[in-house]
Amino acid sequence: MDECDGVSASDRGGIAALIKVIKVTRMPVVCISNDHSSRKITALLNHCYDIRFLKPTTNDIVKRLGIIARKEGLRIELSGLEKIIEFSGNDIR
Repeated sequence: MDECDGVSASDRGGIAALIKVIKVTRMPVVCISNDHSSRKITALLNHCYDIRFLKPTTNDIVKRLGIIARKEGLRIELSGLEKIIEFSGNDIR
């Protein structure tokens, strides 16, 4: 379930319904939230195993983009990779 923190006010009962599914299902439910501190997901946090990920560093992304570029047969200078990363706000997606 992506964007759990994006449940709108007009979606009454959405989080409660999700919690109900989590309680009864035998299958794992992955809930993704960009804003861990959102009031909208407070109740949901009591029913989830909380795993937090840190934003990747510029160096992490440079390495990954370098691997991808090589596999694609591209040659990109380090400064070019750094500009791409800067423009994306370190968002590796």
